[in-house]
Amino acid sequence: MTKKAKFFRVIFYISLVAVFVTMLLFCLFSMGFLSRFSSVKFSKNKLNYKTSVVAVTNANGEKISTPTGNNAISYDQVPQHTINAFVAIEDKDFFAHNGVNYKRMIKATLKNLKTMSFSEGASTISQQLIKNTHLTSEKTLRRKFDELILARELEKNLSKQEILSAYLNAIYFGNGAFGINTASQRYFSKEVKELTLAESATLAGIIKSPKKYSPIINPDACIKRRNLVLKEMLKDGKISQEEYLTAVDSPLNLNINKYALTNNSYYHATIEEACELLHIPEKDLLLKNLKIVTYQNSSVQKACEKALENLPTVAKTSTADGVNLVIDNKTGGVIAFCAQSEHNTLSLLRQPGSTIKPIVAYAPAIEKDLISPETPILDEPIDIDGYKPKNYKNKYHGWVSAKDALANSYNIPAVKLLNYVGIDYAKSFAQNLGLKLSSCDNGGSVALGGLHDGIKIKDLANCYQAFANGGKRIEARFIKAIYSSDGKLIYQNPQNEIQVMKSSTAYLISDMLKQTVENGTARRLKQSYDICAKTGTVGLKNSQENSDAWNISYTPQNTVCVWVGSTSSTPLPKSVTGANAPSVIAQQIYSNCKLGSGSFEMPNSCVKKDINSQELLANNKLKLASENTPDRFRKSVYFAISNVPQEVSDMFSDISPFSITAQRVKKGVTINIFAKKYLNYTIHRLCEDNDIVVATVGDKQGLVEVSDTLVEDGTLYVYYAVATLPNDQSISQKSNQVKVFIPQKSYKDIINKWA
Repeated sequence: MTKKAKFFRVIFYISLVAVFVTMLLFCLFSMGFLSRFSSVKFSKNKLNYKTSVVAVTNANGEKISTPTGNNAISYDQVPQHTINAFVAIEDKDFFAHNGVNYKRMIKATLKNLKTMSFSEGASTISQQLIKNTHLTSEKTLRRKFDELILARELEKNLSKQEILSAYLNAIYFGNGAFGINTASQRYFSKEVKELTLAESATLAGIIKSPKKYSPIINPDACIKRRNLVLKEMLKDGKISQEEYLTAVDSPLNLNINKYALTNNSYYHATIEEACELLHIPEKDLLLKNLKIVTYQNSSVQKACEKALENLPTVAKTSTADGVNLVIDNKTGGVIAFCAQSEHNTLSLLRQPGSTIKPIVAYAPAIEKDLISPETPILDEPIDIDGYKPKNYKNKYHGWVSAKDALANSYNIPAVKLLNYVGIDYAKSFAQNLGLKLSSCDNGGSVALGGLHDGIKIKDLANCYQAFANGGKRIEARFIKAIYSSDGKLIYQNPQNEIQVMKSSTAYLISDMLKQTVENGTARRLKQSYDICAKTGTVGLKNSQENSDAWNISYTPQNTVCVWVGSTSSTPLPKSVTGANAPSVIAQQIYSNCKLGSGSFEMPNSCVKKDINSQELLANNKLKLASENTPDRFRKSVYFAISNVPQEVSDMFSDISPFSITAQRVKKGVTINIFAKKYLNYTIHRLCEDNDIVVATVGDKQGLVEVSDTLVEDGTLYVYYAVATLPNDQSISQKSNQVKVFIPQKSYKDIINKWA
């Protein structure tokens, strides 16, 4: 016998056994023999399925109100075509069987054995209702056994109409929508009784795989699935050919209700995080009657919600999306979160714009001791292997400090720094902060936030929390602890701190970002305490419009992230930038609740030193001030101890030779000197044995013109200048001498003068 023949023989015997077992189960269930062996007892009360079965409290133990609830509906409130749609795609024999469709089970078993895919399901609507309200999603024979037994119990206790009504109220439709009433409001902004045939088929199609067939995330797949539902309804004779053709040709006609969403509330974000932490689906979590304690601060939450109400006004469009997120720096706890969007904003991948500059450019360069905040960088047009970035409005600013470049969000310095540190190091640095960059992110555009995939909003905020926290990263969490129904602690946030950068790097970045608030793009946020901030704007290619605007700020105590963006076909106006819309919202949050106090404490890894500001201005060199440097030319700045300049400026130790020019003019003599700001000059006139100081010049830079009008005709004068250091007159330098002869006026000149 060949191997192929042996294989099919084994399949044949397995099929026979499967059929036999199924028939045996049918007989045993029919006699009610197995009902006594169920590990779960049927409860009619469990059918009143609501998402509020999990108690979620804030940091003070006060219960957090749940989003707009399920609002269960009765059978007679559901249109007949809606009922027909669900029955056609989920359980054609629903009104005929007694909870378990044995014929369908046998067919599914044989088909799965034939294809070896085990993808064919055989659960009835009754089984699905039991699974959703009584059982977890674990794939075990024990659970399946319980499902079959309880489905029979369900059929004994409820009518078909009651079962179908409970089913429609309990089923999950994705995007935080439990129950058909919530789903109808969620996707179409209407009551269930108003659902059209096409809309009903859409909802019936979603439930097989809410993510795969999401009308928001995968509209094409959703339409394909909807049309399959309509085709099954046509086969069953529930709709006419004309109704079928009209429905399959119609668009999705979504009308997302942003203001009745559940997946953008603090409550649902907590539920979603709990599912991740406990590694169970949302449905199973909601069956466990847990108590979840969060970090929410109710007053900050209210301030964020109030500020977000102004989103349409500040974004200048009613279609804008928005997120407000506040993190406690020391615990990593999310103390406030709210959003307006037709998407789950916590899972959105967005382009960060200039908010990524500190993360991939400035902080890595400081970490590697390549720059300090006052390091001069030439802001100029550049070409790096064909990449030619530009500044906003194509304006370039010459030599600027790294601090000024970041505060004003110039593009060229950021790209240069990324090039200095290397893309691999920059990506590794960002990854340590919690950002997941694509393998495709390998160009200079990364410095400006041009990413292949984008990043999550909470992850980006979490990076700034590390700057605020002395370089220590704590994973941002909504949940502090989770307790079981009997009060046992089953999860506690460990609040693990990971040192992801030197404390000096974090402090110097904070020192730089304070200037963004003092006189940069986030001036709106000024308070009596330290606030650091970075704004960002993402423009659409070949367009005069934007897609994202950011303001991320932090105090010693909290980090605040405000994002305004567009996920629809209507972009943000070009006038909406990080400096206005999100900054206005952030300013309102700070005004309504105090989120900080005091100043950032300088770590031992940093030191404050005086530099020679004139050396920086004149020569674009970062040098320490010498003992001779006057106070007015000293500037106190911060350095990492490992990166303090080794060179001391000799600018005030000696004076370079210089020269002057002088020429006769109508009203006397003009003397020209090219002055240096840090020197004092005296202009001298020699005549015979007299040496007279004509003028003094100080605190001037560049060409200075001095006039001498007290001269006499027919006289030869000699001019020279002496330069001295302002704090040490003994150090001086004398210029060249210039002779100027004032001729005697003629008789004709005298007549003309008095004429």
